[in-house]
Amino acid sequence: MLNKLVKLCTVFMLLCVFCSPLLFAGEKPAEKQKITFWSMVQAAIDLKTAQEAAIKDFEETNNAIVELTVFPYVELQDKLLTAVAAGKGPDILLLDQIWVTQYASAGFIEPLDDRVSKSKLRADDFFPGAWGAAKYQGKQYAVPFDVGVWALLYYNKDMFRKAGLDPEKPPVTWDEFYNYGKRMTNTRENKYGTAIWVGTGDAVQCVVDAFIFSNGGKVVDDAGKKSLLNTPESIEALEFYKKLQTISPLGTVGRSEEDAFRLFTAGQVAMFMYGEWGQDTIAARAPDMDYGIGLLPRPADGKSIGTFGGWEMAINKKSQNKDLAWKFLEYAAQASVNKKIASLTPANKEAARAFLREKRRYPDVIYEQLTGALYRPLVPNYPEIAEIQRAATQAILLEQGNTKDILDDTVAKINSLLK
Repeated sequence: MLNKLVKLCTVFMLLCVFCSPLLFAGEKPAEKQKITFWSMVQAAIDLKTAQEAAIKDFEETNNAIVELTVFPYVELQDKLLTAVAAGKGPDILLLDQIWVTQYASAGFIEPLDDRVSKSKLRADDFFPGAWGAAKYQGKQYAVPFDVGVWALLYYNKDMFRKAGLDPEKPPVTWDEFYNYGKRMTNTRENKYGTAIWVGTGDAVQCVVDAFIFSNGGKVVDDAGKKSLLNTPESIEALEFYKKLQTISPLGTVGRSEEDAFRLFTAGQVAMFMYGEWGQDTIAARAPDMDYGIGLLPRPADGKSIGTFGGWEMAINKKSQNKDLAWKFLEYAAQASVNKKIASLTPANKEAARAFLREKRRYPDVIYEQLTGALYRPLVPNYPEIAEIQRAATQAILLEQGNTKDILDDTVAKINSLLK
C-alpha cells in the first residue's frame, strides 16, 4: 500500500513539473497602466532629462507607463486650461503656484486631503510657502514639486571694492541699500547702484510684494476678500521702490527683469534683485564675475521676507487613473527623488538642503530666504490682480499722481474682483 502511495505521489509531482508550463503558457503579463504628465520645459535648465530619469525608475517599479510632454510656459498655460476646461487633458498637471486656486475653484483638479492623510507626505517636509500655496479654501489640491524665491540681492564685489565698501557685507536695510547704491552710481561712467524695472508680467510684483511683506504689509487679507495695498506699510514699500529709480539707469518702466539682469552681468549695475536660479545665467554670461548674494534688504525694524514661487503637481479631476497618478505624486515629492531635479530647488526641504549645497553658492542665505517667504494672493483671478498691481507700480514710478491716491484707486479695482 505504501509503495503504491509513493508511486502515485511521484506521478503527480511529475505531472506538475511537466504540465505547469502548459497551464501558464497562455497567461499574459499584467497590462501596464498609462498616465500622462504635462510639464514645462526650462530654457536654462534641462528639467526634462531629470524628469525622464525619475519617470523610468517609477515605470519599472510600478509596471506603468508615464507619458511626459513638455511645453514653454505660455503654451503650457494655454493648453492646460483649454484641455481641462473641455474635460480632457493629462492625468497629472504641473501648475505654477499662481494657477492652483484658479484650477481648484473651477473644479478642474482633485482634492487630495484623504490621500495625503494616508500617505507618508507631511506638510513639514516642504517649505511653508510651497505647501500653503497648494491649498484652496482649506483643502489640499496639489503637492509641491520645486520652488523659487523673489528676491535675493546679487551684488558685484568688484564694484563694492572700488567704492570702498566691504565686499563680504551686502546691505541689510533699505537705507543701506539706497546709500550703497548712491555711492556706486556714476552716470558719467554709466555705472549705477541697481536696476529696477516694470516690464510686463508679474515679475515686478514679486519684488514689490517682497518689499511689502518685509514691511509688515499684505496684498490682500487672509480671507482673500479685501486688498490691503493702500495701508501705510504698502505705501511705504512702493515709495521705497520708487526711490530706487534714482540710482537706476533711465528707462525703468520699459525695462524688463531680463534687461536689468543683462545690465548686472555686463558690470553696469552693482546690485540686482532676482531669484536663486539666476546663478545659472551668471555662470553662462559672466563666468568670471566676482559676486555675492545676500538677503533682500529690509526696513530697519523689519524682517527680510521674499515672495514665494514654484511649481505644484495636481491630479486632473477627470483622470481615469487617479490612484496611479497619486503614486507618482508621492514618488516625485519624496526627498530621494525630489533632489534629483536639476537646477530648480526641490520643494522637499531635505532634498533642497542637499541640492543647494551641491549646486548653489550661498546655500544658507538661499535656504533662509526660501523658509521665510510668503506666497502671492491665493485667489482664482490672481493674474488680473497682478496686472492691476503692475499698472499701479508703473503709474507711481511715472509720478502720475500721489502714491496713496494711486493705491486707493488700485484697491478699489482689486476689491471689485474679489467680491
